[in-house]
Amino acid sequence: MSKRSAAVVLYAALLTASLLQVFQSIVVAHFFDPEYLAPYRYGILTAGFAYLFATGLIESVFFFVSGKYAPHSRKYVGNTLAGCALIFLAILLLFHLLLRPYALIHTELGPYLREIGVYLLIVLFLFVNMTAHNALVGTGHTAIASWLRVTQYLLRVLAIAAALVSGLIASIYQLILLIVVLEAAQSLLYGVVLLNRKLLSFRVRGIETRAQYRYALGLGIAGFIPFINASLDKIMISAFLGASSFAIYSVSAIELPIAGILMSVFGSVLFSTYVGYAEGGDHPSMAALWRKCSTYGMIAIVPVGIVVFLFSDVLYRLILPDAYFDGHRVLGIYALLLLLRFNSPDVLARALNRNAIIVQAAVAMLIVNIAGNLVFISNFGLWGAALATLCGTAAGWMYYLVRYARLLDTTVGRLLPWKPYSRLIAISAIFFGAARWTFDRVEVSAALAVLGAAAYLFYAFSLLEKPEKAYVRGLLKKMSGTSRSTA
Repeated sequence: MSKRSAAVVLYAALLTASLLQVFQSIVVAHFFDPEYLAPYRYGILTAGFAYLFATGLIESVFFFVSGKYAPHSRKYVGNTLAGCALIFLAILLLFHLLLRPYALIHTELGPYLREIGVYLLIVLFLFVNMTAHNALVGTGHTAIASWLRVTQYLLRVLAIAAALVSGLIASIYQLILLIVVLEAAQSLLYGVVLLNRKLLSFRVRGIETRAQYRYALGLGIAGFIPFINASLDKIMISAFLGASSFAIYSVSAIELPIAGILMSVFGSVLFSTYVGYAEGGDHPSMAALWRKCSTYGMIAIVPVGIVVFLFSDVLYRLILPDAYFDGHRVLGIYALLLLLRFNSPDVLARALNRNAIIVQAAVAMLIVNIAGNLVFISNFGLWGAALATLCGTAAGWMYYLVRYARLLDTTVGRLLPWKPYSRLIAISAIFFGAARWTFDRVEVSAALAVLGAAAYLFYAFSLLEKPEKAYVRGLLKKMSGTSRSTA
């Protein structure tokens, strides 16, 4: 499978899985009001902190199944899983022997420690699932990795919806237990697939174990501050506005799946290509590939961010109970993050083994984020925290661009396609903004939206290079041929 096809397959799979995850959140919100949903959302936040301790090791898989390490990739996968198991045991002991009885009982988490303790069991299976996914994608088994990811989320949302509708689940605690069982089953399936594809061995002799742990440590440290950045607004909302507001904010403060997926695809499928350029000292090719990915990423995400920002109140009235409506502005501002999430920000740093850049960018984001939260929450409430996150992300992105331009011996203007970026934003803002302004006249609003979509697609197609244009034409021909045969 070519890199382009692999990227398309993985993107479609991750988008589907993320949409299913969003749908799961909507379903759960319809059965539990914010004050009852709080322990579940606190469990997710706590599990995210726990995952942070292994994220460097798990992300290191991409590097150690590529290039010169590829012949021993199965041993590096086994070494990763063994390390993750030890990390999980340490986390479990830390939580139950120290944090739960002595520290967390005095925080906002105190009333929900039973639920959080059970939710932590999911962390072990999350370690396994993400390691397996990275190993499969990194070794070119994109199709099977995509199928497993979609199956996992589809079965989970179906099981949860069925249990809630039938009345088998009546509390958040029972819901968490069900999720633990489902994740354990998925981990077992991932293990079988790794063995079948000969990508798992716990005989780690002959590999550079210390090199992997050093690389993972750098990634882990680099990922710590970005995670704090991503969670800071939720923590601040919980501290200042309480558990109910935290639940509303957590449901609303989501980056639309298209953003994280896009960065994941560009960062995983193309990672080995970046490493090859880095090992050969081919900086111009690295810059050209990053610019190309940025252009295509912008095409995919710019209109979505602007449309959701403009129509966030409409979406909330359609998909969520009234108890969560205050969060629609949060969703709208988070949608604007898409305008800054058009490419993987750290892939160049990881490929060049310059993980310090990730830390430095994260520090810049953190400083702006903290200042923004302290100022904006007191003035604007829920959506003030989202605004602080947007400002912090913008600061981090500017730092990345400046550092990458220096490393690759180019300029920020050449690294980032500014003209297409501004034009894509302008087309989307003008047409979809007019559609929102005339929303009370449905026929006019719909006509403007269709016209805007047509103008956007025409300009976006003109930005593609010849191979991508041919690829799109081929897909359209296949789709039209399929529809004709069906008819």
